[in-house]
Amino acid sequence: MENKSFLAVFLCPILFCLVIGLFLPLNSSANIPLKDEKVPDSIVALTHGYAVVVDKENQRLYVFQKSERFHKVFEAPCSTGKNPGPKKEEGDGRTPNGIFFVTRVINNPGDPEIFGSMAFPLDYPTVPDKRANRNGGNIWIHGTTKKLLPRQSNGCVVLQDNDLKRLANFIFLNKTPVIISESIRWVPQTYVSAAKRDLEAILMSWNRAFIEKDWDKIDSLYLRGAEIKGERRRDLNEKINQAKSLGPHFLLQPRDISILHDDGNAVIMFDQIYAVSSAKNYFYGFYNKLFLEKINGKWYIIDDAGEKTAPPVERAESKALSPEQEVRKLIQQWLGSWQSGNMAVYRRCYDEKDFQSRGMNLDDWIAHKTSVRRKSNDIKISIADLKISAGKNKAVASFTQSYRSSVMRSKGKKTLELKKIGNEWKITREIM
Repeated sequence: MENKSFLAVFLCPILFCLVIGLFLPLNSSANIPLKDEKVPDSIVALTHGYAVVVDKENQRLYVFQKSERFHKVFEAPCSTGKNPGPKKEEGDGRTPNGIFFVTRVINNPGDPEIFGSMAFPLDYPTVPDKRANRNGGNIWIHGTTKKLLPRQSNGCVVLQDNDLKRLANFIFLNKTPVIISESIRWVPQTYVSAAKRDLEAILMSWNRAFIEKDWDKIDSLYLRGAEIKGERRRDLNEKINQAKSLGPHFLLQPRDISILHDDGNAVIMFDQIYAVSSAKNYFYGFYNKLFLEKINGKWYIIDDAGEKTAPPVERAESKALSPEQEVRKLIQQWLGSWQSGNMAVYRRCYDEKDFQSRGMNLDDWIAHKTSVRRKSNDIKISIADLKISAGKNKAVASFTQSYRSSVMRSKGKKTLELKKIGNEWKITREIM
């Protein structure tokens, strides 16, 4: 009897998994990491968010995310330019290779058979493209309602419209990299390339020069003629002058680092911390993108695109916080993640089980907010007159919120109801 009981306990979970496996959809949404699952070598590092990778040789589009490991969260067939090779000039029927970002969303861009229900224009030609005298434009990721055939576009990346709608959940304007390659080189997740070491060294040199306020060192990292000039230089110089040492426990190191690499070009994205408010215990920083090119075996920065991030991120404290301070800390995390587009952190601010707002549960709410972010650019949010009433396990926070984006502006009173679950505060209601 003991042996039979042991076998039953041992085998039942296995049989259950096998049966469930028969009903799991074999589609692009599976997020089940495999020990031997490989990733494109173009994704050097990815702290948060998503990376889109297009394989022109195999006519496939993938989306990857990283938590503890890389996960393939989306996969679909696609169609690229009818002619092989990288794009060189307008009208050549080729899809460009490189690292791009979606600049906007176009709803109902034209005939659904040709363009589907929406389109995501890419920022081609990029600085490396212009340096190489590659021209043309209007390179989109868009849908189609007709049968998808390989290599049928004039240069765009085309998906079946239903696949495009699912892809839209992973696209954030000017944040989500889109890497288009002739073919993907798949490598183990533990693989460390020479490019990773070199590009991380560039980032650390940039950060060290920033902290040391060494403009000569910063300029030396840029290709001659591409150094930061004008208003951008004045803006960075202001941040450099504010940079202050935080002591041994709080170093001014880059955070949320992502590094993408493709055929001699690279992009490094990160948050650069430059100051701290000792009164409010906030970190101040800005989001930055460095565009690099490898020339004669050496990497040079050829352009950058920095922007301010606000509000600042609150610093972790060693001493115990009061309930009011804990709630304030959550609200700053909530506000910062929404403005920056880090939807994974944004979701964690809410109560998974009991959250309700405008008749939506948390899944519906995050889908709604993701759609809003997808259609908006340059989101800026500030709050004023924050009032917090907090007990041991429940709290209410009210404030005036000012919201501005590329598509709308609003200002109004907002109330958050919160409860403490374990050691963490979570938002249960959002009322405006």
